[in-house]
Parts: sequence; structure tokens; C-alpha cells
Amino acid sequence: MPIRRPHILTLLWCLLIITCCECALATTAIVPRDEEMVVESRAIVTGKVIGLTTSVDANTDLVYTYIRLEVNSVLKGKIVEREIVLKELGGETLDRGTLIFGTPKFEAGQEVLVYLNTWPDGALRLHQGFLGKFNIKRDASSGRALVERQLEGENVVIMAGSGNGTNRSDLDDYTQMVGRLMETNQKQIRAFEKRFYLDAPMLPRPTEFDSSNPGHQVTPLWALLNPNSPARWFEADSNQPVVFYVNPTGAPSFLQVQEDFQAVMSAWSTAGGSIRASYGGTTGGCGVQTADGMNTISFNNCDNYFPVSQSCSGLLAVSGIIRYYPTQTKNIGGTTYGKAIEANMSFNPYALCNFTNRCQLQEVATHEMGHALGLGHSSDTSATMAAYVHFDNRCASLTPDDVRGITSVYPGGSGGTRLTIMTSGLPAASMDRDYSVSLEATGGTGGYHWDIVAGQMPAGIQMGMSGLVFGRTSVFGSFGFTAQVKDSSGNISQSVFTLVVKGPALPPGIWGAEFRKKKVFLSGQEFQADATAYVDGEGLWTVLDGTTLITQKRKLKPGVHEVYVVNPDGKRSNTFQFYVAE
Repeated sequence: MPIRRPHILTLLWCLLIITCCECALATTAIVPRDEEMVVESRAIVTGKVIGLTTSVDANTDLVYTYIRLEVNSVLKGKIVEREIVLKELGGETLDRGTLIFGTPKFEAGQEVLVYLNTWPDGALRLHQGFLGKFNIKRDASSGRALVERQLEGENVVIMAGSGNGTNRSDLDDYTQMVGRLMETNQKQIRAFEKRFYLDAPMLPRPTEFDSSNPGHQVTPLWALLNPNSPARWFEADSNQPVVFYVNPTGAPSFLQVQEDFQAVMSAWSTAGGSIRASYGGTTGGCGVQTADGMNTISFNNCDNYFPVSQSCSGLLAVSGIIRYYPTQTKNIGGTTYGKAIEANMSFNPYALCNFTNRCQLQEVATHEMGHALGLGHSSDTSATMAAYVHFDNRCASLTPDDVRGITSVYPGGSGGTRLTIMTSGLPAASMDRDYSVSLEATGGTGGYHWDIVAGQMPAGIQMGMSGLVFGRTSVFGSFGFTAQVKDSSGNISQSVFTLVVKGPALPPGIWGAEFRKKKVFLSGQEFQADATAYVDGEGLWTVLDGTTLITQKRKLKPGVHEVYVVNPDGKRSNTFQFYVAE
């Protein structure tokens, strides 16, 4: 088993050292194409880091770091100052701290090439977080200058399919490439700037930055980070849930808010540990830059954390424990944990086009939820907490490695009862309509993994590893299959299911049925699905599907009666007479 460390222990990729109240966000990203970076950034410069300072923002109560950069060259943008100051979320002061994964580290004396954008107030920031920073280094053998983007880190997820953008190059070749892209994309650059940044300021230094009072100088001495101060939720020790609220504004249209996020939280809550994450409903809260005391999941970028993009690449999502108290601690398995106070998860609305179905979104949300509960990345490439997404139809599910990680941080769960499939039947599906239902299980130990071990689904309908049955089919009929659920200890449970797919609606009609052991003879064909038949003006049967009638509404006297169907427009049709025998 790989060493499992909560995400706050990442030493090499932190922006600054945190010692008091720390925030930790994990980042999922797609490497943009070079052309996208050139078009969507407001400035591109090379320079040298000459200082780092930090301060607390009065509006957000979070810490920001100010990076002083001595400019060597300007490849793009209206920057004429010899020195500029970048403002990045994350850092520490004497009494508090904020840590954002996905923001690269800066060191005094470091030479860099940076793509820049602006906060709403005009302060400069990196464009697309760590994706907008290249380190300039010298090749040991040739002496030539190279640029290299740092892509890896324990809390940065690079999506499969990334890599179209340049990550390492000769500096001269790279700057020439930027120049060519500037030349060939002049129209697109002007249109982008006009559309999104018309009259928006671009300040050489933030208005609140005072170079005469540099504040607390921070030196990134990574070894000083205390490895005994990860964060966890103490609620788990008293059987109290950690409640998350969802702001669905801006979410993909296919998202089923309660169902999808309950699946995500259930994956971690049934993993065998003591942690219980629960869905608390919807909220108006959003973003990652405001500590409001509520754990939120949002999609609308209300805090402008994500820069404007039209390319569907860059940062995809961030999450983590944004506040915790290292002075309030518990020792679990020899590790001292600080008390988690607040966690947030935020999806980039400009990159939501990467999601084409609920299963993909559930996988990323499950990964990000792991960070929000205190886990870092796994070295097991198959794990949901591995440092990249899989999009292999796993949905909201965990692997044995994920289970070992969460149970090491939250031991003492009540697992071990007999593994049992709780779902007894499936609702019918209809041709050419979206279908979704989750199979449920209880007991066992650790996370669940679902499979179909016999039979078949109708074409277009599939079952994910989380037990979610979903899709759309163009065939109809009855389809039998055997579903199996396996827990992390290898225990299995199986159940046979029949999925009925209703065919095209039949014309309204009447058929024969038995009533209280007396024959009721009707003429014609079957009822249309979801229609209702009436006898003498009162309801007789309601139809479940195209072939089955349910219980009569009233007892009929012997004699001749009239039956008809009421169409959706309220008009009568298919009127027949029938006889009830003595």
C-alpha cells in the first residue's frame, strides 16, 4: 500500500508554508494548446522573482501572496514598468494561512516566463494557475536557456488527453513560437480582449500593495512544514456527519443534483471508515475565496477564481479543506491531525464542456470530495484518488486503495455486516428516452464495485461501477441480467433483475379481463400506456404499461355497460359496450 498522506502534506508543490490556519485546495486541469494560452492571456513576460510578501484580504479573510517580478521582456500586453507585482491566492501571515494547490511555488531569484491575467480589480495574476508559469533553466550540457512548465504534483490532476500545449522547449524557440502565434491570431486576440476585458484595468501592482511596508517576508523553506499537522474532520469521532451543500447554478443540464452528489458522498460514507459525508440540500453559497462556515459545491465561478476561457481547457475544478485549526489536534494511528473547519469544491464553468455525462462528473466530484475529506493523491494509478481522471465509467466509486486511505484517517467504522443488495426491482424504461436508476447495497466492508455477471442490458443502457444504470435505448422488450456487487474485502452479493423497455405507444383500445371471478368481455386491442379506461363515466382501470391492467375501481352490476378511453386532450375515444354476466 502506498503511503497515504492528507493533501496538506505536499511539500514540493505548496506556494508557502502554513503554520496557523491552513486552506488546501486540489486542482484538476487540462493542458491548453499554446494558441489558447496566447489568445486568452492579457500579458506574457519573462522576468526574475525579486521578493515575496503576504497579507490578509479584509473582504475574504484569506491570505494572498504578492510576487515582485523584475521584467526582462514583454512578449504580449501593455506593460511598461520595470517591476510588476502579481497577486496569488495562498500564503501565510503570523496568525493564519491559505493553501491552494495548483498555484506554483515562486522562489526569490528564480527566472520565469509567465502568462498573466487580471483579477476583477485589475491586479495581475497567473493565467490558468500553474499552467501559466514556466521556469527558465540552463541546460547543463549546451548552456542554452530552456523553459519548462511544472505539471506534476500530489494535488494537481492532469486529465487524459492533455499534452497539446508545449511543456518544455528551448527559450528562444518558444518565444519565437509565441511571436508567430501573436501574429497569426491578431484578430482573435483583439476580439477576446474586447469581449471580456474592454475597459478593464491591468495594474502593474495591486492597489493595496505598499512596497514601503512589505509585511512579513516569506521564504519557501519547504522542510519547515510540520508533517504532523494534516487535517481531518473530528465530527467522524462522534458519529456526526460532515454536511455539504450544492449550488446548482451553472451546472451541466444532465446533472441530477441530489442523486449525483448523494452517490459521491455515499461512496466515501460506506467505505468502512467512520467518516460520514451527507447531502444537506441546495445553497446560494459558492466559490472558494470566501470562508462562510458552510461546505459548498458550486459551478458558477461567483468569486471569479477561474479566468475567462473559450477553449474548454485549463483548470477544471478545485477542492479541499480551506480552513482548519492545527492547534486543536487528535492523534490517529500515530499521526497528529488538526481540526478541519470548512471545505469547498468549485467547478470551472468555462471547462464544463469536458463532461458529457453524469458518470464523468461523478468521478471527478468523488476525487475532489476525497481531498475535501483530507486525502491526498495515490500512487496506485487505478485508484480514484490517483493524480489523473480515468473516465472509464467508474462513476462515484472507490478502489481498495482509496478505501485503505480513508479508513487510515477515519478508522473505527461499523463495517463487517453481511453484504446485501437492497434494490428489489427496476422501474420500466421507455424507448428513446433518458433512463437512470441506482442500485443500492448495504453491509460489507469498504467501497462497492458493481458488475453485470450474466445476461445483458438493452443496447445503449449500461451500468457503472457505482451501480448507476443509465443511458438511452432504441430497442424495446424485457432484458434480464444478474448484477453483482463486491466490497473491498472480496465479499460478493448477486441479484437477478429484469429491465422492461416500453415500446411505441399502441392506439387506445379495450381488451378482455377477469373481474371477481366473473367474465367481463371487452372487444378491441390493448390500452395505450398510461391511459385510463372509464365505465359509465367512472374510472375502471389504470394502465401500467402497454399490456397490463390494474385493479378495478368499483363493482359492476350484471348487464350492459359502456367503456371508453379519455385521451390526453380530454376527449372520449374507442367507445365500446360490454356485458357482465350474472
